[in-house]
Amino acid sequence: MRILFVGFIGFLIQSNPTIYFKEPLNFDAEIHINSEGNFISKGTMSFREEAFIYNLVSPYNQTIASKNGKLYVQDDDFQQVIIYNDTKSFFLQDLFNNKYETESFPCPNSCFKLNPQDGSTFQEALVSMNGSVIDWIRLIDIKDQRIFIKFENFKFESSNITYVVPQNYEIISND
Repeated sequence: MRILFVGFIGFLIQSNPTIYFKEPLNFDAEIHINSEGNFISKGTMSFREEAFIYNLVSPYNQTIASKNGKLYVQDDDFQQVIIYNDTKSFFLQDLFNNKYETESFPCPNSCFKLNPQDGSTFQEALVSMNGSVIDWIRLIDIKDQRIFIKFENFKFESSNITYVVPQNYEIISND
């Protein structure tokens, strides 16, 4: 009977996802995104308690922000902001909020593998941590595209995120 009890406790411990990101997770970082060696984009990201702002600087200027249940996509070329209901489907947003089940994965730092859920936007994802700092994320999306996200100048922050729609920009509500 004791063996069954110990086995059951072990099963419960293994079935619960490991929490890798302290909540609330508040950070700023530079992000470089590549796909199979080809440059996709780079910019800076600020993440605060489930809200984020991602300022792309290359290949073009664009801002993506999430706050108070809304997702804002600011396109400076067309001088417009499209506002969506935030369905929390942004991969990094779910990752930083510990929404995925994980398992340890051997690598030089501390790594873990994400287990995709039904309807997930990825097939496979590996995350490398250097202490409590995110080093990189490697994922294969549902289109079999290999994406590598490198985090640089990662620092923990406590300031608030603010996003204000620029004046003279067309606002498009897309519910």
